[in-house]
Amino acid sequence: AVAEAVAPSVVTVISDLTATPLGEPGAIGTGVILGSDGEILTNAHVVDGAEQVHVRLAGETEPRAAEVLATDAGNDLALIQLTELDGVDLVPAALAAADDVALGEDVVAIGFALDLDGAPSVTRGIVSALDRTLSTPDGGALDGLIQTDAAISSGNSGGPLVNASGEVIGI
Repeated sequence: AVAEAVAPSVVTVISDLTATPLGEPGAIGTGVILGSDGEILTNAHVVDGAEQVHVRLAGETEPRAAEVLATDAGNDLALIQLTELDGVDLVPAALAAADDVALGEDVVAIGFALDLDGAPSVTRGIVSALDRTLSTPDGGALDGLIQTDAAISSGNSGGPLVNASGEVIGI
């Protein structure tokens, strides 16, 4: 029921990147709709270096244009905005209060793992730890993180981690 309630708020984020030395064409990730105006939250690394960004909404096959409004590499977050809103009723996700996250709480991770066709993938787990710190390759660190044992795969980046009430507790 949680996955069914949140799935309309989960989108695929497609970044067309500048050509890389390995010839990688782009990045695929996940995002979560924040408002009916088309604002979407994702991870900064999903849109890092993107020349263009597109978003595929739930139930649609063709992606819509979007633009990056802001990135916070230090927290690995990005805010993007759909630029094509014709004929769509967006479903914003509900957000939990930060202090409502509890150790051992049941959670569901939702995202487009491995860029597979169809509906988003869903995995279930618990909040394993709170306030974790992760070192980044550039010598920085991400802190205040939620650790979960829900399986997370490539393509899930930027997707919501939700509690049993269907509220987003993390990205």
